[in-house]
Amino acid sequence: MSDGPINIRDLAAGTTVVLLSGAEAEIVDNPRDGVWLFARYLVCPDDPDRVGREEMIFAQDVVDTRP
Repeated sequence: MSDGPINIRDLAAGTTVVLLSGAEAEIVDNPRDGVWLFARYLVCPDDPDRVGREEMIFAQDVVDTRP
């Protein structure tokens, strides 16, 4: 887990994020608006068909980052 609040604006492309749902996604692009990330799903327990798909991720759904 991260040690404090996650500043979404600072996350770079290539960073893996963990979502509230337990899914993990790799950031493809960050518009640095503090609201959205564009990411590709790596793991999605609730919907395995999402793995490999790129989608917009709402910043409030990000709960952790992975190295």
